[in-house]
This record gives sequence, structure tokens and C-alpha cells, in this order.
Amino acid sequence: MEFADIVERYSDPETEDFTVKVLSFVKIEDTVPLAIRLLDDGIEVILTSEVTGDFLIQTIGQPIIKIQRTHQDILQALIKAKEYGPYIGLESFGKLTGGIEIFENLLSIGIHQVIYSTTEELRNNISKAVDMGVKCIVGGGISREIISELGGKGIIILPAKEAILQAFREARAIASARRKERKNAEQLAAILDTIKEGVIVLDNNGIINTFNQAAEDILGIELKKEVGKAQPELCYDPLSSQCALRLAGLLNVLRTGKAEIDQICHIGDVDVVINSLPFKVGDEIQGVVLTFKEASTIQKTDRKLREKLYNKGFVAKYTIDHIKGENTIMKQVIYEAKKYAETDETILIQGETGTGKEIFAHSIHNLSRRKKKPFVAVNCSALSESLLESELFGYEEGAFTGAKRGGKIGLFELANEGTIFLDEIADVSSNLQVRLLRVLEEKEVMRVGGVKIVPVDARIISSTYKNLWKEVELGRFRMDLYFRLAILKLDIPPLRERQEDIPYIIKGILHKYSDNRKRISDSMIERMKECRWVGNVRQLDSLIKRYIILLGDSVYDDDLLLRLLGEIDAKEMRNMPEELPRDIQPKTLKEQIEEYEKKIINETLKRSNFNKKETAEKLGIGVNTLWRKSR
Repeated sequence: MEFADIVERYSDPETEDFTVKVLSFVKIEDTVPLAIRLLDDGIEVILTSEVTGDFLIQTIGQPIIKIQRTHQDILQALIKAKEYGPYIGLESFGKLTGGIEIFENLLSIGIHQVIYSTTEELRNNISKAVDMGVKCIVGGGISREIISELGGKGIIILPAKEAILQAFREARAIASARRKERKNAEQLAAILDTIKEGVIVLDNNGIINTFNQAAEDILGIELKKEVGKAQPELCYDPLSSQCALRLAGLLNVLRTGKAEIDQICHIGDVDVVINSLPFKVGDEIQGVVLTFKEASTIQKTDRKLREKLYNKGFVAKYTIDHIKGENTIMKQVIYEAKKYAETDETILIQGETGTGKEIFAHSIHNLSRRKKKPFVAVNCSALSESLLESELFGYEEGAFTGAKRGGKIGLFELANEGTIFLDEIADVSSNLQVRLLRVLEEKEVMRVGGVKIVPVDARIISSTYKNLWKEVELGRFRMDLYFRLAILKLDIPPLRERQEDIPYIIKGILHKYSDNRKRISDSMIERMKECRWVGNVRQLDSLIKRYIILLGDSVYDDDLLLRLLGEIDAKEMRNMPEELPRDIQPKTLKEQIEEYEKKIINETLKRSNFNKKETAEKLGIGVNTLWRKSR
């Protein structure tokens, strides 16, 4: 109490709210829970004697202020202790107190230093000192209690005024700094809680020290309980529902200083995408900032963006996986499409209606370096010449009656850095062909009614069900534009020429419309191979959709499918000469010979693993002839 009284005497009520807590304890270790409880209750700084302070600083660190004992304080206590005998014990925590020889000479006494680091050690050493003739111990309250039990006397070392005032100055400075730090921490926490991503900050030992509410919500744990724990302790145990955090590569990030982006981690029943970003002070890594989101949240955002783009028609919906083909010719076409996707050259896709020309265009875009850029599709046969021109090139305000205020950006500009797909290119008028040629040659457009040239970088993929070269020969399509559009060519075979693909296509359609709950028997699949499928895959798709609807609750019905196929036979096979769509024309003898020749070449190429030299030798023709014929 006398120590507390003298400290309280010099406190300033206008500056601090000073509270005295006197603890009667058997062990110095008993001070730790009290100190922690005081700090939890809002005490900003703890002042204590030097010995207790040394122990608390070693144990819990800041904010502990030691009221230093000076040699003058020790001298005054020794003078009082001299009354009880010439041989005096001096308590020293952890190390010897220097300058004791001066006190011994000055006071004509002997001083035995009692060194200790634990209460048990203090008790043993005081007992030894008493056995050596020490009757009085100078030190703190515990020493006085211990020697009193042994019949001796204890003298408390009381601090001088200046030491107390200095301790209060330090305490005020620490309290002010802690208030500022707490305010900054609260501001940071408020900012972090506005962020929808989970955020956790760990120091360079992998210890959590900051997090936000989103982190707790996503992980489903109380991170407050995990503060102070090393990262390796925060691993998801599939047999436990407690801690659910596993952040891959953390130690590697701390070691190398290199960020790890988009790491996927499974936490409980949730997939989380994590970014680990190291932060430095100077050149030293001080820790890691972890940000993470539920994969479902990212998927929702991505879906909204895609929906927005879909509404504008600027996204390629199909990939090469949507194209089913085991046929040799079809495999070659798929191979060529993949190779074409590696370039930025124009591509002309030819094939009958329903063969999947647009799917190939989408797939090539999604395989190309432009896949993250716009994909703009336009059907050239569906619009009049003037409307198509304004859609492709855009127009300025007032360019024509009814022009939109402020003008309109054209599809070529919208497709900048991406791909523009010109479907049914053969139906473009001669005037528009001239403008298209300029876009291809100069990489620039001019809006209708405009005077400014706008540079564009859009890859052009075009398609037609017609033989475009024949259109050139008939004078309906410009030759120079043809060669610009057809730097690369894809010829999609009709379904009747790749009958072996029909089972795979049927399987995909059944999955698409019934999630494989409906089926078609093998015998009926063989029957369907006999059809000509003048509408190709689109016709097959329509038939199966109709079949699924009429099935109702049944799984399959061969009689129903036979009836539907009979309707196709009656309408499209028996009356084919009168009912042929315009893309199906009777083939000449030369065309049939060329088609058969091409089939032989492709089959030989496949057997030769597409080695052109070996293929040419097997066919008895030159490599150049093979190249020309395979084209």
C-alpha cells in the first residue's frame, strides 16, 4: 500500500483517471491475469514497480510502465534496513544490481544480492540468505512477505518523486498514442467492413492481426478467436466444423514476396477464390493481405456481365466442344478451325443451311486471342441495303430521316479488337461490297453521313450457304472482295456425308432438351442414318425436339419416331426435286467425282497421320497436286 500511496500522491486528476489496484499474491506470476483483466476493462496504461514491471513486460508486453528505482531509492531503503543488522539482502530481478560496493563502503554493511526470475526461485534464495545470517531484505512486497514468514524484516524500496512524475509522463504519451492507434484501427475496420470481399491481414510470421466482417461471414468462423494464431493452425478439417480456413501458398508468398492470384480453396461447403498479396515496408516483407470471395459471388457478377453483353449480342456463346464429329472430314475441318483461330486472317465458312457455320464462327473466336473482346454477329440477308449499311458502319446525327439523335456507332466499331461475323455474305449488295473491301484493305470505317475516318481492328469471319466462287463467276460477287474474305476457308460437310456422327449429335440433343431422361433406340438411330437430312443438324434438332414433346412421360417410342421419320420421307425425300431448298442443288458428274476424290484423300491422310509426303506417295501423286486437291 505504501508504494501505491506515494504514486497516487503525484497523479494529476485533471490529466488522468488514476485507479489503484493492490494485489496480495503469493507468486509474481499472479499479476498477469490481473493485468490482462485491467486492460480488457479499458485501462490504457499500467504503472508498477520495477521488478513487477520487468516480469509483466516479459510476459504481456505493452502497455506497462515501470517506475524505475534509482540508486538513491535503494540507498534510502538500505539505511532503514541497517537498523536490523549489518548484513542485508537486496532483491534483484534477473540480474545483479550494479554499484553495490559503494553502498557497502558508505554504510559499513554487507549486501547479499538475491537474484531470481520466478517466485519459487525468490523464495528459495531468500531462505538461503536467511541461513547465511541475513535478517532484512530490501525489495518489493513479495520479498517482505517471504522473509516475514521466516522471522525477518522486509523494507520496501519506494520511488522518488521525479521517477514517479517521469512514469506519468510516459504513461500519458503511451495512452495518447494508443488512443490515436485505436481511432485509426476503428477507421480501418469501418472501411474494411464496407468491402464486400473478405480481407485478412497477417504479419510475416503468419499471425492474423486484422480482418473484416465479410471474412467472418464467408468463412463461417469467429476470426476474433483466431487473432494471434499462426496461419498453419487455420486449416480446414473435414471431420470438424470449427475452423474452416485454408489459404494455399501463404508461406511461399512470405518467402518469395510474389503474389498468388485466384487460388481456389474449398471451405466447408463453399468454394472460395483467394488472392495473397505481400506488403513491404522499405525492402522487407511485413506480411500478407488476403482477399477472397465466394466463387458463387464471382459467378453471379460474371453472369450479370454476360447477360448484359448477351443482350447486346456481343458474346460468342459456343465453343469447339459444341461441335460433335468423329467423321474423318469433320475432324479435319475442326483441326483447321483450331489452326485458323491462332491467326487474325479473314475466314470464309461455306456449307449448307443447318451445318453449323455460326457455331464454328463462335468457336474460332473463343479459341483466339480475341476471346475476351466483343463478338458481333449480323445476318446480311435479313436487312435491306440501306439498313445494313447504317448497322455496319454507323451514322451521324441527321444523316437521314429518322436518324437517331447523336448518331449511332456501327457494328465494326463495336467489334473493335474482337470479331465481327458476317453471316450470309453472298447476299450483300454490290455497293456494300465496295465499302467492305475498303474496311478490309484500310482497317478503317466512315459513318454514314460522316466525314471522319475511324480506325478499326476487327477480325472478319464470313459465311454463306452458296458457293461464293460461283457467285464470283456469275458476276454477282466481287473477285477482289472474295480473295480478301477467303484468305482462310472452311467447308462444312452436310450431315448426310458424315452419318457416323449422327449418334453423337443425337446424344447431345437429347441431353440438351431432356437431360438424358429420354432416349432413342439403336435400331432407330440406324434408321435415321438413312435419311438425307436436307436441313442438316438443324433439321435433326427440330425432329428430336418434336419427338421429346410428343413422348410425354414415356422414355422412348420407336413407333412415334418412325411416324415422324415417315413424314420426312414423304415431304422431303419423295418430293425432293420440287421441295429442295435453294442451298441444295443437283450435283454434276464432275462435282461428284471431286467429292469422292476428296473423301479418298482425307481417309488416306488420316491413315498417314496427316503426313502429306507419305499420303502423296500412297496415292501416286505429287505433294503439290495433293495440296491443291485437298484445298
